[in-house]
Amino acid sequence: MKTLTHKTLALVVAPVFFLTLAPPLQGQSNEVLDAILQEEPLTYGSAAYVLLLALGELEEGASLTNAVAALNRLGHGLADRPGHAPLTLGEFSHLAMGLFGISGGVWYRFLPGPRYATRELAYRGALQGRAYPSMHLSGERALRIIGRILTLRERGLL
Repeated sequence: MKTLTHKTLALVVAPVFFLTLAPPLQGQSNEVLDAILQEEPLTYGSAAYVLLLALGELEEGASLTNAVAALNRLGHGLADRPGHAPLTLGEFSHLAMGLFGISGGVWYRFLPGPRYATRELAYRGALQGRAYPSMHLSGERALRIIGRILTLRERGLL
């Protein structure tokens, strides 16, 4: 009779592991994303979570507090901003441009900030509809913006 090798054992154990442990982990992430989709306005912690998740810099299921801390460690955090504070479209655009490494136009290079980040993302097609830097945005709109940024990046347009 054959003995089980490490490869055979891994092939048997891995599916059992993923079938039993992966759904609860995925459920936790889905609950967080569902809550973010419902946010009106989007909070700083939620913005940090979805931006870092899109970049692969944060594990699914991490807390919003961990997301803010990770954003600060990367050097892109907003100074002294609590995670529950609402975020404007300009601030979200500025975070997105910094995290995704999007080079801005002339004005953004001279005065990098929320105003010119919003204008740059609107010009490139990542923002649709009204795009005022001082307006609040919903969690749903934030996720749509991230989707457009990722699509534009994949096409080589960012």
